[in-house]
Amino acid sequence: MACGVQDAEVVKDHMDPAPVSASSPRVSVVIPTFNRSALLRDAIESVRAQSFRDFEIIVVDDGSTDGTAAWLGLQADIRAVFQGGGGVTRARNTGIHAARGELICFLDSDDLWEPEKLARQIAYLDAHPECGLVATEITAFNERCLVPGRGKAAQYHIRTGNVARDLLFANWIQTSTVMVRRACLEAVGLFDEEVGNFGEDWHLWVRIATRYPVWFMPQPLVRYRVHDAGLTGAQPEAQFRSLLRILDKLAAIEPFRGEPWLIAEARYNICVIRAWRNAQAGERSLAFEKLALARRQLLFPWRAWLATLRLILRGYPSPTRARAAA
Repeated sequence: MACGVQDAEVVKDHMDPAPVSASSPRVSVVIPTFNRSALLRDAIESVRAQSFRDFEIIVVDDGSTDGTAAWLGLQADIRAVFQGGGGVTRARNTGIHAARGELICFLDSDDLWEPEKLARQIAYLDAHPECGLVATEITAFNERCLVPGRGKAAQYHIRTGNVARDLLFANWIQTSTVMVRRACLEAVGLFDEEVGNFGEDWHLWVRIATRYPVWFMPQPLVRYRVHDAGLTGAQPEAQFRSLLRILDKLAAIEPFRGEPWLIAEARYNICVIRAWRNAQAGERSLAFEKLALARRQLLFPWRAWLATLRLILRGYPSPTRARAAA
């Protein structure tokens, strides 16, 4: 494993030819972080505990002020890169540009890996050279205990193989579980910084899935931390706008360019689910706006009309079993 400290350069949305040599590590582990010094140390220890040893650790610090930079400077086995507040999407891209491995993994600085995570994923990719990305199941936990019902298999009907159309409606890929071939990122590009810091991971997984088989390992090889400081629950309206921008971008690539009804159905599901969340929060005007947009997507938008009627009668939109990427 190599060490070093550097400032981030301008991040491009594509990869340069891979700087891979005989001395390069097999795996690059990219960890973005911001003001999570204590949690970051635990995340890194879970990487150091891997049974597979041929890896490098790249930590991209997005302007932390909690002593993270000083601590990173003392770690001989970490390549630290510093950027000034570009956000998690840019931080991951910065890490990818710095990576030298043929396989790239991502680890959020508040999550943890099980010791066999890298070894099992590498074994699968070595046995299936056609596969571009492999993800795993998760175990959710908080500061007190395990959190039941948060595993991917408990929430989604998961498929493997050629899953681009399935991923359009349900994102069961947790970023901290991903191992992806560098060649896939060279082919489809990096995380899209134009869509914001929500859904950019889903956007990338779908783009990869349009060109490569994707596999899901049912073993829970990642521990996903549930806490109030997480990004997922923040700024719901910004999240909604990001999801719609992503669908607009996906509509321009195959196979979705030739199947526009799939994009319309995905947009419909996201609008209905997000309207239901607005109604639950008492945000009736936002719910009505999303339901109006939903009704324009399909020829027979019966769920949107039913939800609108329930909202007019001071009820809530009926929850849906459809698992959208929302």
